[in-house]
Amino acid sequence: MGFACIDAVYEPFYSAVEPLNSQVEPFYSQVEPLNSQVEPLNSQVEPLNSQVEPLNSQVEPLNSQVEPLNSQVEPL
Repeated sequence: MGFACIDAVYEPFYSAVEPLNSQVEPFYSQVEPLNSQVEPLNSQVEPLNSQVEPLNSQVEPLNSQVEPLNSQVEPL
């Protein structure tokens, strides 16, 4: 009896979601081949991220110095 009650609660949800699944499925078939192209690139990018992150910590303080100067230069 408990499952029948749960089914009654969730049935409207399932009936609303099922038509959406048929709209989403074609996108998956387009995305899946792209994933196989992206995954090798991710393995190349990950090591670069570890090099860039320390540089970001050096650049951030400089940005706070440059921004006030930009406001002086823009009117010129």
